Amino acid sequence: MVYRIVLFLLVVASASTAGAAPERIPPLLPEPTHERIPGKIVWADLFTTESNTTARFYSSLFDWSVRTIADAQGKYVILSSSAGPVVGIARGPDRKDGRPASRWMAYFSTDGIDDAAAAVTQNGGRILAGPGAIPERGMHALAADPAGALFGLMTSTAGDPVDAEVGEGGLLWFNLFARDPQALAPFYADVAGLESHDGRRGAVMLTREGVDRASISPLGEETSATATWVPFFKVASMDRKLKLARRLGAKLVVEPDTLENGTRVAVLADTTGGIFALAETPHSEESR
Repeated sequence: MVYRIVLFLLVVASASTAGAAPERIPPLLPEPTHERIPGKIVWADLFTTESNTTARFYSSLFDWSVRTIADAQGKYVILSSSAGPVVGIARGPDRKDGRPASRWMAYFSTDGIDDAAAAVTQNGGRILAGPGAIPERGMHALAADPAGALFGLMTSTAGDPVDAEVGEGGLLWFNLFARDPQALAPFYADVAGLESHDGRRGAVMLTREGVDRASISPLGEETSATATWVPFFKVASMDRKLKLARRLGAKLVVEPDTLENGTRVAVLADTTGGIFALAETPHSEESR
């Protein structure tokens, strides 16, 4: 099932073999901060039927290194930039038609994962796996909101990454594409403690203590797509990165658009259908 990754992580984390210590999922941060930032998205996993294919695609697109942790239960891939780990890749469910498929999942930091998990079910969502402990990494739970969008909850043993400038290839933002953004705002308020305010073009901004943490945008009426969280990766040059992405097999889903703050964004599908976005900020020009 799609949520086998939690079982796999727990097995990898706790398994022991004669004469050799098992490789474990590393902490969220190489240097602990011991700072908790509830409501912040602190990690992302891509669930896919084609781990090797997607690892090659994203590592080639963003010049990330690839680390694979595997045993008899399966494998988990960690993609890292020069600044450290960025995202993970896990085995997802096979489609009935046998075609490749991928879907991103965002993890919200929480300092009370049991309460947050209870809030998921109390507000019309579903807990799909956990909460469970992963030594060195922390507590995890996988869930679906009332619209069916997958997301995770995490209490990291090392604390959360502090708010800082994101470098090339880093996770800059997460947006949930859904039919009714306003209807989902109360769900994430109770689960992740996120307040909301109106954004541009029908979007809802999710905030905590005055800091914007994520957004929810309306899906077009003409699409049959399922609600899903989409990661936005920072790039220095949108045009160059789009050209490379297409050469690697990606397809453009939403044409490049410039937001009110000057950030230029484009939404794409990777070679297995996983939806992701590129974002060129006004400051990216300085790092070219």
